[in-house]
Amino acid sequence: KLPCSTTPSFNVTLPCSTAPSPNPTPPSTCDLMLSALTASPQSTAATTRRQELGVIARADITLVVSPVEQELLATEAPGADVRVLSNIHELRPDPRPWAERQGLIFVGGFRHPPNVDAVNWFVAEVWPAVRAQLPGVELSIVGSNMPAAIRDLAVEGVRVLGYVEDIDPLLDAARISIAPLRYGAGVKGKINQAMAFGLPVVATAMAAEGMGLREGEELLVAESAQAFADAVVRLYGDEALWQRLAEGGRDNVRRHFSRAHARDILADMLGLPSP
Repeated sequence: KLPCSTTPSFNVTLPCSTAPSPNPTPPSTCDLMLSALTASPQSTAATTRRQELGVIARADITLVVSPVEQELLATEAPGADVRVLSNIHELRPDPRPWAERQGLIFVGGFRHPPNVDAVNWFVAEVWPAVRAQLPGVELSIVGSNMPAAIRDLAVEGVRVLGYVEDIDPLLDAARISIAPLRYGAGVKGKINQAMAFGLPVVATAMAAEGMGLREGEELLVAESAQAFADAVVRLYGDEALWQRLAEGGRDNVRRHFSRAHARDILADMLGLPSP
């Protein structure tokens, strides 16, 4: 995947060797990719932007993961036919209730810098305020490719689990999922995954971007460290609020991120009768 300044990234398969071509032909995709590895971040972003907009211009239909990208491309590529086809999640049947759950969970791959920043910020700035009000609560941090600074965290109540092959039992057991992302883009799989399990989420506005979520009905949104801690503590102890968010989150997944919703979008795109 290529980094991108203005449009969603796309997967590129390189059908060529890494050796430069001796022929004076226009640069290939490989040439552009290799140049990008040694270019400045600004020139790399500009090259990627041109590549992606070029692909969009040549495509009959462009699929993006959220209305945010669709709105962006309405300006950047006004003649393109851009549709939203987002992540797909299966709803967990019979999710466990509030009383049978405990603790917080963060899930994310740590090759993605926003996840590293999110955990560092939450543990340093938010967690002390949470533990002051919920002294027995624990936070489980799950994800692959953890840097040493997170892997070696020695903070009371924080369990650093690293890569877990099957996280379903952890999602079934946790009472709150946190998404304290301070930067990034795109639909956050960690939020939909939690909601599919009937697990309410406390998130920043950045983390909830482009998902059509309503604060107070499908999740809680907080920005400052104190506000985030207060939201976690409030949700942790309020069963009625927890149940409302759990049901609202699952309904949002059903409406926007389910297999049935994706089938309807594809059927419309291909001119087929709706399943």
